[in-house]
Amino acid sequence: MSDCLKIKSFIEELEVFAEQKLNYPAEIAELLQIVIDTGMTKEFDDLIFQAKFLVRTREIMKRIGPGTDGFEKLSSEFQSSVKDADRIFNIIVERTPLSSARKLTNTFNIAETESFNRLMKLFFDLSWIKNWQIDGKSLPYETNFTAKSGHHTKADEEKSEPLIRIQKSAISIAILFILLLFIDPPVTVTGWILSLGIAVFLVYIIVQVVVLKRT
Repeated sequence: MSDCLKIKSFIEELEVFAEQKLNYPAEIAELLQIVIDTGMTKEFDDLIFQAKFLVRTREIMKRIGPGTDGFEKLSSEFQSSVKDADRIFNIIVERTPLSSARKLTNTFNIAETESFNRLMKLFFDLSWIKNWQIDGKSLPYETNFTAKSGHHTKADEEKSEPLIRIQKSAISIAILFILLLFIDPPVTVTGWILSLGIAVFLVYIIVQVVVLKRT
């Protein structure tokens, strides 16, 4: 799978994981592509760590409000972390072609209020990547990353077709067997045991086909 497809799949999975859309999926994709191309994995790991810290700290500051105990300390740490995160972000961005770098730095400019708000939204997206990593999941630039694909090839469909036929046959037989039990139920204990055994066997076949289709 190409890097572009891996990143696209990762972002789709990340949005499912976060249960919300990212603010800047295209920019996140661009950053990940830079990391893959340049090998700046340590810098990116530092960036997503700072992003999670910033998002969490900002949430606490909003909750406790100015003037409360510890607010000034949190505010100082927040400002220091913003500078660190912005510095790391610019180090990564500098590895892009000039036009792309200018676009990113103009969009997420720490010195301008509107751009700073956009930067915090980007950090919010990056914090979810850190949450993903904390959950033990791999990132697109890691060798053990495996992207899920929702696309089924013709070969996949041909492979699953016999299983579908078996499943449909087993379900049909199970329905007919149940109807037969209602119409002409067994009169002996042996008959009931045999009927139960057939029913369990049919259910087993249906379950196994479902399992095979998922693998």
